[in-house]
Amino acid sequence: MNILIISRRSEHERRHFQSQQMARLGLEYRFLDAFEASDLSPEDCQGAANNWPSPTLRQDIACFTSHRMAWNAVVERNEKTIILEDDAVLSSDIGDVITTIRDRDDDWNCVYDLEFVPQPHIVAKSPLWIDDRTGHKATRVFQNRLGLAGYVIGPRAATRMLEDTRTYALVDAHFWHRSWVTALQIEPAPVVQLRFIGDSTVRAAPFLRTSEDDAFRPKSKLRKHFMRLRLELVKARNLMRAAHFRSEKRQIHMDRAKFTLAPDHDKV
Repeated sequence: MNILIISRRSEHERRHFQSQQMARLGLEYRFLDAFEASDLSPEDCQGAANNWPSPTLRQDIACFTSHRMAWNAVVERNEKTIILEDDAVLSSDIGDVITTIRDRDDDWNCVYDLEFVPQPHIVAKSPLWIDDRTGHKATRVFQNRLGLAGYVIGPRAATRMLEDTRTYALVDAHFWHRSWVTALQIEPAPVVQLRFIGDSTVRAAPFLRTSEDDAFRPKSKLRKHFMRLRLELVKARNLMRAAHFRSEKRQIHMDRAKFTLAPDHDKV
């Protein structure tokens, strides 16, 4: 399976970290040069912010653009692909997960979330499938508002994502809540961001977004309220789906013993 790592060209330490990690796990990969937030003008940022009800940071737009670049690459190669951000730490058994997903004949709209984040998800009570050999399981996700550090997407789903994101949206919240997506969480989760397994200071504020710039906000209050209402309707739709099936709200399972860092890697 193709592995694509989104990374800024200037992030030499993170690229070194990923190269070492991939070599240790015996995985082939390639880097995708991320879109640079510094290339955005204030007008670009304001134009994007007008399409999202919450405050928008420059790096939010760069992240959105970078993932769209990755989806374009998936479409061009016409291959199911793992997309990683460059602070993703992989479990020692990620190879087993890759093999299982690669060999499955999934529907085109099936997207796998490989990532652990310390926030409850609403998931089905029973997994869709279990790998008898490794014990990994895939469970339907009905609500997940955070995380695109590690996921699997195919070319048809990537094409549809590109169509759905012609205007800016906070990319992870938007991605997992498309009505046409069948989102499946792999457990134990084989991907976690470095900040969640590093020192306790980093873990204390896991969702803090910092920026040298002020946040941009939509200029139209009426449009802002309309967009907020639309997001609440999406949330209600997902909750109705969860209610239709047997579901529960819980943390995603992970096995910390399967994640290894070299002594200097918690500083990346």
